Amino acid sequence: MRVFYDHQVTSLQDAGGVSRYYFELVRALLRTGDVNADLLFGFTRSVLPFTKLRPDARVNNWPSLLRPGYARYGVNEALTAVLAPFRGRFDVYHAGYQRVLPYIRSSAVVVTHHDSTPQRFPHLFRDAAAIHKRLRKVYERADRIICISESCRTDLLEYFAIEPERTEVIYHGFTPLPEDDGEWPDELSPERPYLLFVGARHSYKNLPTVLRALALQKDSELRLVVAGGGPFSSEETQLIEQLQLNERVRLIPRVSDAVLSAAYRNALMFIYPSIYEGFGFPPLEAMHAGCPAVVSGSSALPEVCGDAAFYFDPSSVEELAALIAKLRDDDRLRLSKREAGRAQVMKYSWERSAAQTLKVYRKAIESLS
Repeated sequence: MRVFYDHQVTSLQDAGGVSRYYFELVRALLRTGDVNADLLFGFTRSVLPFTKLRPDARVNNWPSLLRPGYARYGVNEALTAVLAPFRGRFDVYHAGYQRVLPYIRSSAVVVTHHDSTPQRFPHLFRDAAAIHKRLRKVYERADRIICISESCRTDLLEYFAIEPERTEVIYHGFTPLPEDDGEWPDELSPERPYLLFVGARHSYKNLPTVLRALALQKDSELRLVVAGGGPFSSEETQLIEQLQLNERVRLIPRVSDAVLSAAYRNALMFIYPSIYEGFGFPPLEAMHAGCPAVVSGSSALPEVCGDAAFYFDPSSVEELAALIAKLRDDDRLRLSKREAGRAQVMKYSWERSAAQTLKVYRKAIESLS
């Protein structure tokens, strides 16, 4: 089965859950022996080793000086328009993001619905209406739609006129981070206890709530380490200064998987305050590392994390601050979910996800006959 994957995600991000999803999914699909994968990504700076999928997959993925965003997207869009027609015809085109590119010749189109954040919180996006319009066209065109959680599918059916029989829930798998016992940055020293925030910091990721909760802590030695997501914005820097947290907040703007693993293992607890997620990798990474996960009780997160996390209302600074203080002072409580966390992680397998995705590809092809 010939399957095509486009550049959209790797053009818009160098790291993140959606990029990891496509990397791990393709890698697992290749292990089935039933998929001949073609990845035309163009110029990227992805932290994920897509080129290592060769020779089992055809991968065009070259280093780029351009930062992730629409400039890089435009370059790769033009490149795709030139090269894609010469790739031949595909059995399935698994579209990467908010568009089905018109240059790809395929029998069936499959898309993955990752979340409905622009629909639920349009005030957080400058172009929420435009995003919705693009997605509506994508879902109208798709022969099958993969949803990454039941919560994700419920939202899809609420906001789009989709026939339920065209949808399928397929959970992500989980990939353990490398346990590198080498040196780590001084910010990650376990000698000084710290809270950990990981990843992108878009508005709905809700970092300000963590900062305000930290400012309410009586323990002035407690720090916050922010790992990944690039440099602080001017608004984030201003808030840190207003809360007088300059000496208590440390940023590691870009982290390798090995450093991220050390960050989880050395943290007092991991905070995931996102107001909306379609799935959510970081809590599982924290659980696998034995790090207590303090997670927003919203969207798909309770579904994904089960009984293995501590939950709070992401709209309440006071509730998060009280939970941090409670866990900080109670070692037994903080570590009480460690075994449950590791058991929860075991529920998610890329092999299972790939097998289910392959079935969806076949259903998409069969629906056209």
